[in-house]
Amino acid sequence: MKISIVGGGPAGLYFASSVKKLNPSFNVTVYEAKNESIAAYGLGYTFQVLGSYLLERLDPKFFTNLFGSEPRQKIKTAILKTNEESQTHSFTDGYSVTRREMMRYLINLAKDNGVRVKEKKVTASFLKSLQQSSDLLVGADGVNSLVRKAYADEFGAAAKKTELRYSWFTNESPEPIKQACFYAFKAEEGVILLTSYPLTEKQQVVIIEMTQDCLQSALLRGKSPEQAIPYLNEVLGSNGGEIDLQASGLPWYEFKMNTSTRLFYNNVVLIGDAAFALHFGAGQGLTTAFTMGHTLASCLQRTKNLKQALTHYSQSTQMLMHKPARQSEAQVQWLEQMDTHCAAHSGVDLLTLFGKKMAH
Repeated sequence: MKISIVGGGPAGLYFASSVKKLNPSFNVTVYEAKNESIAAYGLGYTFQVLGSYLLERLDPKFFTNLFGSEPRQKIKTAILKTNEESQTHSFTDGYSVTRREMMRYLINLAKDNGVRVKEKKVTASFLKSLQQSSDLLVGADGVNSLVRKAYADEFGAAAKKTELRYSWFTNESPEPIKQACFYAFKAEEGVILLTSYPLTEKQQVVIIEMTQDCLQSALLRGKSPEQAIPYLNEVLGSNGGEIDLQASGLPWYEFKMNTSTRLFYNNVVLIGDAAFALHFGAGQGLTTAFTMGHTLASCLQRTKNLKQALTHYSQSTQMLMHKPARQSEAQVQWLEQMDTHCAAHSGVDLLTLFGKKMAH
């Protein structure tokens, strides 16, 4: 079987390694634009029990091969904080990893398994020829998927633009931080959210998020993420804990949600964010990517009938994603109205509301 995969992110690379390991005779090629798999937006991932299990299925020594001899802190708790209150909650055990580390590991793993990884940006015209020349074309090209766009009607694809804006930073803390952190701080402009996970003892990957109205108001109006850092440090550090954000060179992004009523059309199938894009507050993006890749590879292994395999994959994944997709949509709706929520609540009431929406 000839399989062409558009997109060299976690979903595409995990699927490539998994299907090749199960079927060494398959011709598997991943197409990824030069440097995009390493330098695409986003600085890091978290992976928990299921993600670790799925990596171990492909590579029993994944932890050493991914992290080397460098010690890595396990995340066991989460801090929820507002301007006035702070609480500590349990957190499903997991680890953080930089995007660069994970992408390099997955690319090397795929190559070791006999997958060809080509540095080539797929265009609309090349996509059509790929579909015709491949037994299976896999769209693993992320939230702005070209594959999804080309067959949007056939997939029943729906993309929702939201009022949420976000960007990535790192934070350098004077003291070790072992917890995941979820902050909701009121400012003159509105509510500013911080989500962070530890990478090393004193460095965290950080996502700052707010509504479009908040970003376009008062002291944040017209500011790039880098220009906003002094003000963000002041606001987010106002309830203890020094904040020292470092710029990543990335802009403010509009958060988008993808959903699909069907995951395949003829010999074309979607996996990862190309199929479903959930809010990052759930911390499940990497696990979801691996799970879809594993499920598709397993379905192809169980039957040689491509239509049956893709039907089974689509049905299984739709059932798997139904609840998380609804939860993510509800979370996004709440966050889009968070300035209103926060105007009506304060202190522990706000912390409770925020915790229900953001904590694992």
